[in-house]
Amino acid sequence: MDKKSKENLLIVIIGICLFAALMHLTTIIGFAKKIIGLILPIVVGGILALFINVPMSRIEKRLRKLFSKSKKQSSGKAYRIASFILTLICIVLVLSLVFTLLIPEMIRSVQSLTSMLETRIPEWTQYLDAHNINAEWLEKFLADINLDQMLNTVSDHVDMVLASIVDTVSSAVSIVTNAAFGFIIGIYMVLDKERIHRHSNKFLRSYLKPSWADKISQIFRMFNTSFANFLSGQCGEAMILGTLMSFAFVIFRLPYASLVGVLTAVCAIIPYVGAFISCVVSVFLTLIIDPTLAIRCMVVYLVVQFGENQFIYPRVVGGSVGLPPLYTLVAAMIGGKLFGILGILFFIPLASVIVDLLKDGAKKRGLCKNTEINAE
Repeated sequence: MDKKSKENLLIVIIGICLFAALMHLTTIIGFAKKIIGLILPIVVGGILALFINVPMSRIEKRLRKLFSKSKKQSSGKAYRIASFILTLICIVLVLSLVFTLLIPEMIRSVQSLTSMLETRIPEWTQYLDAHNINAEWLEKFLADINLDQMLNTVSDHVDMVLASIVDTVSSAVSIVTNAAFGFIIGIYMVLDKERIHRHSNKFLRSYLKPSWADKISQIFRMFNTSFANFLSGQCGEAMILGTLMSFAFVIFRLPYASLVGVLTAVCAIIPYVGAFISCVVSVFLTLIIDPTLAIRCMVVYLVVQFGENQFIYPRVVGGSVGLPPLYTLVAAMIGGKLFGILGILFFIPLASVIVDLLKDGAKKRGLCKNTEINAE
């Protein structure tokens, strides 16, 4: 069979498969959901391993450099385990610090909000009475509430409520189970990443052409480097922005300086969206305490964020990823629309890899054209 006949036969087979898939679309979707459910812990473990590998690799390099001059050299496995333990200790310490700063501030916020409502509700009532504002609609609404009817309705729907509770509990158990298996799989992936890398290379070279296998390996290496640089730069930028925001709130005598600083540092890890979320929460908390300070809070927050984005962010994150601001924004928008927060985090380094590949391809095509012109 010649090459043209093979191509035609392949097109016919693909067309038949697509037609059969469209005729049994519901069955295929159900089968795909089962497959996704089976591999979900592996995907979660891979994502977790990718995040843990960034600080772990840095710590492992530091350990190797620190003990490079010692007479008795440790094995690579010992460095790997030691760096993994130190990474977990660092993560636990960071989370403990965040919760230590965040929880007391949240408790104080709730207490102040409660006391504020206790004092403001009588004032609001007096204000309504003083201005002869008609509140009959509220009294009528409260009078029309029939507790007996509500209880009967609830009792009639007890079965539905219990079923929804069971579904919620089973979903929570499934999430916890997938998270636990994903965490364990992620640990094995991080500790045994060299073997996984070696097996992946063997698999690619066994079933693909050498040029394709080399290209895929190159893309994975580029993405790993780009993601590590992006995550490191983003964490550093988040810490700087949180510190600046805390100092700014102290200087301009705004409430919740430490809470806003921690909240900004945590949320700023997510590009673009995180700073907006922390700004809205900060203005809302300030509005509850003193509405006259809400405008000042918004102005201070936006000015500090604008200055940090203009002078600090390009040096910390822009240089690490090497992606122009427009491409970064487009990648974050597309990733957020498709996969939410994880999409924002992964699509920015992925866009950096795509831009680098396009640049390399353009350079090669330019060199080829120049060679052809010179040959002529």
